[in-house]
Amino acid sequence: MNPKRRSFLKGALATGAAGSAMLGSAGLAQAAMQMKTNSMPTLILASDAAVEASFAAGVKAALSGSTEVTLLRTDRISPLTTVQKALQSKRPMRLVGMVDDATGELLTAMARSAGARMTWLGQHAADASQTRHQVISGQTAMGSALALGEQLQQDAAGFRFKAEQPFANKTALELSAARSGTTSCHWAAHLGHALMQPNAPVDAAYLPAQSKRLEGRFVSFVIEV
Repeated sequence: MNPKRRSFLKGALATGAAGSAMLGSAGLAQAAMQMKTNSMPTLILASDAAVEASFAAGVKAALSGSTEVTLLRTDRISPLTTVQKALQSKRPMRLVGMVDDATGELLTAMARSAGARMTWLGQHAADASQTRHQVISGQTAMGSALALGEQLQQDAAGFRFKAEQPFANKTALELSAARSGTTSCHWAAHLGHALMQPNAPVDAAYLPAQSKRLEGRFVSFVIEV
């Protein structure tokens, strides 16, 4: 078992997510997730300005105006103290982020130790010509994986994508395309939006005005306290 898969399983099992995924109705689970989306205080973590302008913008666009939202840029301040306080506060809230892979490993390890529920964990790599994505999600986040896969198929750049649902007993979804176009940050904006509203299209007004290239290695996650 690779470390990413083990990380997600530990975080999911910490609060019995396996049982809810196997026994709960998919429709009811998705409805419950949507209700949480509209009301749960949300801490957004972004690794830098490009991720803030794409991923974080997508998350914000999907949240209702009444949702309490806090943004933390991890290139400006260490997120460890803030996240630790959030995990220990016993206040229901959601942490959603796309950060560099080293920071992502630390934050997801903290979440596991605190017994928080992890519904999404993704690894992403982007360079000038292609993006690569490997995600593991709970049943309620299945629509987010499908939305990301659909967006990647519309992009000009090449990509490789694999999505797994450990508790659904389903074959992993794998997609790929070899293309000559250049990468952009639009996939990150769509991902941020899809993690909050899996079945809703992204309003183009919330996408970055200029399609800047997003390069590097990132970890995306959704953690519920």
